[in-house]
Amino acid sequence: MSARRKSRRKSSRRASRASFAYTMAAIVLIAAIVFLAFNLFDVFAVPPSKAEGLTVLVLNGCGVEGIGQRTARHLRDLGLDVVDFRNADSFDYTESIVVDRTGDMASAVRVARLIDTSSVIQQIPETPLVDIIVIVGSDHGRYLSG
Repeated sequence: MSARRKSRRKSSRRASRASFAYTMAAIVLIAAIVFLAFNLFDVFAVPPSKAEGLTVLVLNGCGVEGIGQRTARHLRDLGLDVVDFRNADSFDYTESIVVDRTGDMASAVRVARLIDTSSVIQQIPETPLVDIIVIVGSDHGRYLSG
């Protein structure tokens, strides 16, 4: 075997090893990015349950008759303690909103995920009567069928 062939085989093996190393590094990097993205957006978060003791008030902010009661039933089926439902201050809400009343934004975000909204605000009164308020907007079709 000539020295040239041996040299080619060695450089071919080195290139193959380098290619394998780059491929593995890319796979590890992609896996790390996916893992961080899931954790940053709290994808694996457990939805709230009665064990957490969250109390929820549902407000109809879109004017559709019975939508507050349907949303309350939906949230109860998901394990939340909905204490009441009634009309909001207006029927002009185009997007559903979750309002944190106690300073626990993590729970408010989890409830927001249950109704497929990203609108979460915080309004903490001196003596909150409920932990979370859900204002049902005209986008309620995203989480309520029919």
